[in-house]
Amino acid sequence: MAADQKNFQNFLYIDDDATHWTKRGEDDAVRGAVDGHAGSDGSPMWRDSPRMKVRYVICQDSTTFRTKRITVYTPTAFAAIAKGDVLAFHVEGETGTVNYAVIKKVAEKQPGTGAARQLGDHA
Repeated sequence: MAADQKNFQNFLYIDDDATHWTKRGEDDAVRGAVDGHAGSDGSPMWRDSPRMKVRYVICQDSTTFRTKRITVYTPTAFAAIAKGDVLAFHVEGETGTVNYAVIKKVAEKQPGTGAARQLGDHA
């Protein structure tokens, strides 16, 4: 029997301002069908912090109430996902797939930028 394991890759993440980032994420066919990922282009790494968080969706198995979190790499892919969409995930230790429904969409979080202050002589 093959070992169950998660696989990770660095992907291209495009934020809501169209800036390119590199974001590490899980690599599987189910996520790949909906998350809008592409290969990294060498952009700077996105690091989640209290002030910056990537957009994602939460999916839940209605029988066991287990959840999966899926990073969504483009605004277009995020817009295409709807609450109630069902994804069939392979679950570690199971031979088949389990249906998970999207229960929540969480938007990207970034600090705002205000107008630049002019330093120097004051009239």
